[in-house]
Amino acid sequence: MENTKSHSQLAETGTLPLGRGLLSFAPLLVAATIAGVILRYPQHGAAILFPPYAALTAVLLVTPRRDWIVYITISVLGHFAASLGPWSVSWVGLTALGIIARACVAALLLQALLGPHPRLDSVASLVRFVLVAAIVAPAVGATIAATNVVLHDSPETYTASWNARYVSNALTALVMLPVLMEVTRWPSAWKLPRPGRRRLIEIALFSITLAGSCALAYLALANKRLDSAIAFYAPLPVLLWAGLRFGPAGAGFALSTLSIAAIVGTWHRAAGAPSGAAVLRLEMFLFLTAIPILCVSVVATALRDAVQLYRALLASLQDQVAILDADGTVIRVNDSWQRHADTPSPCPFERARVGDNFLLCCQQASDILAVLHPEDRDPSPRRLFNGTAAVLLGEYQRYETDYELKHDGHREWFTIRVESLERADGGAVVTRANISARRQAQTEIEEQRRQLAHLGRVAVLGQLSGALAHELRQPLAAILANAEAARHMIERDVIDVDEISMILGDVVAEDRRAAAVIDGLRAMHRRGDMRLEANAPEDLVREALRLAHTEIMTRGVAATWVVESDLPAVLADRVQIQQVLLNLILNSCESMHEREASERSLILGASEAGAHVRFSVRDTGTGIPDTLIESLFEPFVTTKPEGLGLGLSIARTVVDTHGGRIWAENAEGSGGGATISFLLPTAPVTQEPVRLPDHSYDVHSGEFKVLA
Repeated sequence: MENTKSHSQLAETGTLPLGRGLLSFAPLLVAATIAGVILRYPQHGAAILFPPYAALTAVLLVTPRRDWIVYITISVLGHFAASLGPWSVSWVGLTALGIIARACVAALLLQALLGPHPRLDSVASLVRFVLVAAIVAPAVGATIAATNVVLHDSPETYTASWNARYVSNALTALVMLPVLMEVTRWPSAWKLPRPGRRRLIEIALFSITLAGSCALAYLALANKRLDSAIAFYAPLPVLLWAGLRFGPAGAGFALSTLSIAAIVGTWHRAAGAPSGAAVLRLEMFLFLTAIPILCVSVVATALRDAVQLYRALLASLQDQVAILDADGTVIRVNDSWQRHADTPSPCPFERARVGDNFLLCCQQASDILAVLHPEDRDPSPRRLFNGTAAVLLGEYQRYETDYELKHDGHREWFTIRVESLERADGGAVVTRANISARRQAQTEIEEQRRQLAHLGRVAVLGQLSGALAHELRQPLAAILANAEAARHMIERDVIDVDEISMILGDVVAEDRRAAAVIDGLRAMHRRGDMRLEANAPEDLVREALRLAHTEIMTRGVAATWVVESDLPAVLADRVQIQQVLLNLILNSCESMHEREASERSLILGASEAGAHVRFSVRDTGTGIPDTLIESLFEPFVTTKPEGLGLGLSIARTVVDTHGGRIWAENAEGSGGGATISFLLPTAPVTQEPVRLPDHSYDVHSGEFKVLA
């Protein structure tokens, strides 16, 4: 269990334990020290390449800082062992100090500028790398080394020593450090790269070509009869190959190998004593070659990473994705699109492959569907054609549509999005997703919402059952009285036609009054889909007050209404909005039961609010606690001890479904109470409102009047 945990921590931090680090890096540091001695030209004092600097810096970048002292000690001991013979202890000690300073400055600044695990994967990272590893850190080391020369009375001047050490370490950073940074990252990542067969073949061919280039560079420099310019031009193809295909690490490896071959060749050409001009020519070649090759490798790496990420994203998307050029031709699809294109489909735009014109496929789909389903012609392909063309022409940034596909006896729903492709040549990205499950879920949610709203209406009717019974008792009693009067007149053989006509008129009126009550009850009780139609706000307010009339009278509430004149009609389902208003009215009546009868006041209002009509119910009750004002419309939130907390939640759902908004606020002033308001969108001016011509309600008298 502990091993698993340490492995997980290692994967997160990119570092490794000290024991594993010593096994991996101690041989590298020792080998770098030996190589530094071998590559030094004695008469110049400094090596053209100084591997200890690159090796120690690369090791410090991938190890915990608490372990740096161990690796620095190994490097210093190796340096003492290799240099203590011909040099004094103080000389070797100051030289070791310069090595430590260079490596620490480079490691600290690289981690600060490029993150804890630096990578050369962009031009910006390369610029920071050159600034730190090839300019700042070599300058620090060169200053210490040149000071060491002056302190030990060496014939070499301070300036010459500084220049030689600076150039050596700058070249080392450009040539060797990139490949060592990659090599030291392998043990810290707990895995070695595993190239495929094609990659292995390419590596083998590259190695053979690199070996040939190194041999040619060596021969051109070692043999005085050959032009040394061959050594500088012949490696360029293999260096470009390394930079383009193997990144900064491959370019660094090729540069290091060719540099060593060139150094050895220059050594043999001059019989172990190369001139200063030869050394300068070699250094200039390495400088002028390393920087462009590193730039090429970094740009190629960034481009390759972007392409790999792009392909990985396309492959991982479950949605079907196709990329179009500016003409609508499909230039790339992901695996999901390809799999769907392989299945039989009557829609050509669903079977579009790379090279097909997506717009032409949409046109073909429109023609095919018109033949297959002439009675139910689907406009989706035509809409998709128009939307895609608009995006490609730059008229829209994004277009989205849903369409239904009938296949093998069942239906599926898809959504398709076309988004502008942000590139110089233009184009678009087409994304198609199967939303059948989402549609099914939405249908189920809508059904549950309708059931909940229906239960809410039933609950309101249960609360109004006594009031409704009272409402029916009055017209039924009037009908009975009129019928009895007519029967008595007939029994007395005194038939007054005018009186009988008046009696029958009263019967019809009372019957209509009872029918209105029953119709309202049935409408509230009936289940069904939402029917949006234009409704006059005055009618909605009047109908709600009519239904709640007896409850208002029973509770001794003085109800008034304030409806602005010439209000536009609202687009709403009449029954559902009546449910909302009834719920708010009943809640207001209940909130005032502790008030004196003379203080119980209810105002139902409707006013214009821009493109909406505002409905409000204001009472003089106890108000809403401040702790509940924000969550009042959430499910199961209630101010009543016996309440379920569903009424206002249903009201919010109904209002939201209508495209409106509902809120509550406490009334200001001495009267107290609360106001609950909601907005409903106005209906188009061309749509005539549905009127209620069969009855009217007078709020002030509490009477219903039958309209002719």
